[in-house]
This record gives sequence, C-alpha cells and structure tokens, in this order.
Amino acid sequence: MSALTRAVAPAPPVDDALHVAEGRVSANAVVWIVTAVAVAIFWLVATSWRPWDLFARAGFGADFYDQQARAFLRGRLDVDPAIPGPEGFLIDGRTYLYYGPFLSIVRLPVMLFGDLFVARLVRVSMLIAVVVLCRWSARLARAGRSVIGLRTRRDDRWALGLFTAAVAFSPALFAAGWISVYNETELWALTLALIGFVLVAELAASGFDDRRRLIGAGAAAMAATLTRAPIGLGVCVALVVCGVVLLWRSRRSGFDRGRGALLGGLLPVVAHVVVNYAKFASLTSIPGDRQLLSLTDPERAAWFAGNNGSFFSYRFLPTTLVQYLRPDGLRLERLVPGVRFGPLAVDRGSYPAESITPASSLPASATLLLVLAVVGAVWLIRRRNRTWSLLVIAAAVGALPTFMIGFIANRYLIDMLPPLIVAGAIGIWIVMASSWQRAIKVIGVGLAVWGLWVNASLATWTNEYKTLGFTQLRYDIDAAVFPAPSPSLIELVAGGDVPRDGIVALDAQCRGVYMAEQGHWLAIDRGGTRRAAGTVDASDAPTMLARGAEWTLEFVPSEGVLRVVDGAGATTFSQPADLDLPARFEVVLDDVSREYRAVVGDTVVLLPVELSSIAPDAPDGSPSPLCVELRPRL
Repeated sequence: MSALTRAVAPAPPVDDALHVAEGRVSANAVVWIVTAVAVAIFWLVATSWRPWDLFARAGFGADFYDQQARAFLRGRLDVDPAIPGPEGFLIDGRTYLYYGPFLSIVRLPVMLFGDLFVARLVRVSMLIAVVVLCRWSARLARAGRSVIGLRTRRDDRWALGLFTAAVAFSPALFAAGWISVYNETELWALTLALIGFVLVAELAASGFDDRRRLIGAGAAAMAATLTRAPIGLGVCVALVVCGVVLLWRSRRSGFDRGRGALLGGLLPVVAHVVVNYAKFASLTSIPGDRQLLSLTDPERAAWFAGNNGSFFSYRFLPTTLVQYLRPDGLRLERLVPGVRFGPLAVDRGSYPAESITPASSLPASATLLLVLAVVGAVWLIRRRNRTWSLLVIAAAVGALPTFMIGFIANRYLIDMLPPLIVAGAIGIWIVMASSWQRAIKVIGVGLAVWGLWVNASLATWTNEYKTLGFTQLRYDIDAAVFPAPSPSLIELVAGGDVPRDGIVALDAQCRGVYMAEQGHWLAIDRGGTRRAAGTVDASDAPTMLARGAEWTLEFVPSEGVLRVVDGAGATTFSQPADLDLPARFEVVLDDVSREYRAVVGDTVVLLPVELSSIAPDAPDGSPSPLCVELRPRL
C-alpha cells in the first residue's frame, strides 16, 4: 500500500470509548484555554493595553485592503495613488498594490458601508486569525498523533496544549506589534497555509477518498497563495506531488483523486499568475524599480538596478540565514519589558541588503517550536515516512523565498513557521512519549512561557518604543526598583556617533529626549525651544506660531499661508489652503533629529534649516519634562 494512502493508527478498543471521549473533551478545553490566553495577550498588545481601542482607526497601511476592496467594487485593480503613497507601484500611469486580493475580497461586504470600517478592521482580522491558527494547530497535532500510532490518549491534554502554545507564542504573536497590512498579511498567510497542510495530511490518512477535504485543501491553497504567494506555494507543492503520485500509481478511481489534487495545487498558481500579470505585466515577479519609493529615492533605485529590479536574490542567503538562525537574536535588559532585539544583521552576501531592521531569530523567539520540529524531523527521516516528509519539504519550499528577500525584518520569521509547525506536530508526540514526563512538562511550559514573554515583549517594543508614555513608564519602573543610574540612558553628544538601537539620550540643556534608531536620533520628547504647538483661530490678523532670536513664523488666516518675518522682510512658505478654523498647529525645529516643519491642520510645510531653534523666552519655551525627570537617573 502506498505511503500516501496508509493509515497508521489502529482504532481504539470499544471499552476505551468513554475514556477516549473524555480525553478529547479535556484536551479540547486545554486548547481553548491556550487560545484564550493567546487572544487576550494579542488583543492587549495590539491595542497598546487599551482593549477598548479594538476598532480604533490604525495608521499607515491599515486601509490598503479596504481600498483595494473598494477598487474591486468598481471593477478595477488599481487604487487611488494617495492611498499607498510610496508603497504603490506605478505601472502605465496607474497605481497598484502588490498584496494579494484574498483579504480584500473578504472585506467586500463591509465596504458597502462606506468609510465606516476603513482602517478599523486589522486588529479584528488578526485576532480571528489567532483563533483559527490555534484551533487548526491542535487539529494538525491530532493528525500527527495518528502517524505515531499511540494507543492511549492519556497525554493528549499536555501534548495538544503545549503544541498549541508553541505555535501561538511563536513569532506569530509578534504580529500584534504593528497594526498594518504587513503583519496582517503574514499572519493570515501562515494560518491559511496551516489549514491547507492539515487537510492534505488528513486526506493522505484517508487515502484521498474525502472529496470535501480535497476541495478544502485546494481552497486553502488558493486563499494562501492569493494572500502571500510564496507561503501558499508550499501547500500547492504538496497537492501537486500527491496528485502526480496518485496518477502514477492508481487505477481509475485513483486517477480522479489524483486529478483533483493536481488541479487543487495548480489552480492557485494560475490565479496568482493571472493577477500578477494584470497588475505588473509579469508572470511572477514584482517590479521593485517601479515602486514609487524607488522612483523618488536614487539610492533605492540604484539598489534595484543592481538586483535586476527584483526584491529577491540568492545573494542574500548568507545574510538572512545567519540572522534568522543565529542563537543570539535577543538581548535581556532590566528595563521593561525585559527583552529587546539583538544585534542588527551584518551583510555577508555578495550584494548588500537594501534594508536591515531589528530582527530576532527562530532559535531565540520560536524555541519550543524549533525543538519539537527538530525532534519530529529526525523521527520522520528515521521512519522514512514519505507523506509527512513531503509536507515538511513542501512547507520549507514555501519559506525559502523569504530567505532570499533583500530586506531584514522580524515579521519575516512568520513565513518560516510552516515547516516547523508541520514537523513539530510529529515531534510533540515523540517528546511526550518519553519516560521523563515530569521534566518534559516543566521544560515545555518554561519554553512556552519564554516564547510568550519574548514575542509579546518584541511586539510591545515595536508598537510603543516611539511613544513618550512607554519611555516614561520604563524608567519610572526602573527608578522604583533599582538605584541610579538607569541602563540605556546617556548624555547626548552633539555630532557624535549614534549608538545601538534603544539607547535614550538626554540633551545637555534638556531641550529634548531622543532614542537611537538605525543610526539616527528619534525624538521622544521636546522642550519649547524645539517644538511649539497650539491653535490658530478664525481671525483676520496673522497668528504667531513660533519665534526665534531674529525671526517670527506666522500664519495668515485670510490667505491660508505660512510666512517668516525677519530683518529682510516676509517670506511665504506655503501655498494658499482652505482650512477649517480653528485648527491645531505644531512647529518643530530640531537639529538633532533633523526635522524642520510646521503643520497647520492637514497642511505640512518644510521650513528652512536657517531658522534654528525657537527662542528660550518664547511662549512655552520650557525644557523637556521627561528630560528633567530622567536626568537624575544618568
């Protein structure tokens, strides 16, 4: 009998039926508990610990799928250029998004309500994905159990609970750290691919006689491919290989099953090619050199020119493999939340990465899942189980393109989870069958808690590190527990080198508090000599927004313009604009973060560097409150 059609586990004895039923109920309850914990933590992190903000409008990128759905309702693939901004791709005068259409299709019904739900659905969408991911992870583990051939179910609760926790508290939890199209895409692609692999595994165990599962596997492959093509490709490969084997080995009935599996794997690829060609006139590639960000940034344009206009290349493998597989992808510190990103990746390939952002690694942030995957892979190799080995290999094929992206980002770790999850669904039963039960359970719980802490911490850091409140909270807690000085806190040195990410610097005159971010200083708090804010009223007289030693910045309501008045006269810096007055304004003149701008309502005006800082004796010219508070902690 073919390995693709062999069911390994015998049915449980009849007199054990009650025990089995009770075990399933208990195990199911444990899975629901883990799911509830994962949802609660994800919810809190995604809403910055304000759960009532679940439907709050999110920032840039949160409305991409909404706007694409709106374009679909109009029978178009291109979107308003103002929506994606620099993320859009300019092709023949039209602007396109490179994200797959599936999550936009799902949003079509709510777009009938106009702008009511625009940019408000990402958190809800990802929470639903977490629930589905946890439930189908447990289902995959049950499928893996049948392969091992265990006769009793006394360890179901521990095995299913730990495995669900290993998946839920992996980098999938990190997706809560950025409420945007990027993380939503990653999380749903993982979830949809997992559904596909579960159904393929169950199909193989049933001899591919279950038509509903066959259709479901093909639908999951289609949805995953039209969400994030490389991840969906893994499920497609599994279906195509199964279909080819069935066609090769089976008779007439097997021909029908094989044809169904083959079509289920090929149709998603065809659909992706059709959509990609309709947008970019290319079968599979995305023209990175046609992205607006590349068209307006000469350095980025030169990078794509040197990489054949593509995001992908095998030349990045030395860089990505080392970074994503290194054991030291994290650093511990005493400041809340206690975990931060480790060292930035170092270019090791023959062509440099275009962008290197903070990223951890699979050994550091998916520790329990990685251990289970290694155990499962070793067992599959030793037992020569072709079906599940195929699933692991197919999932790895889907993850491989991520290692060839010329960008380093922590969210890409989510792409690498499918092969770990599939192999781990075998490994959990091998581990739980060990005679060292108590030690295994203690270690398993410890690693699950570690994954929860690490990924929730990194998500919190990513979501909050730019905020004044988070920085103040971290140092308030440190001051309450530890004596001065506080870690990661330095005096700002004008013109000096920018230290590692996360270092907080205080201006000598307390004109601001800054955080190091990828070689630049990011302003956390500014005093009145670097920032002025207030309200402009609907009056005819010009309103002073800020002033320096020899200049005054005014807003002229009658003309809707900003102007600088100095010894040489008046200079206008903005075109007339229709504003709804009164309106809020903000003026920033900061030579540390290199920001010189004025914002009145929605109008943003770049100001000349020569204006320098705001006069100390100007209104609200006080020092940074946070700087004053933190200075004793130096």
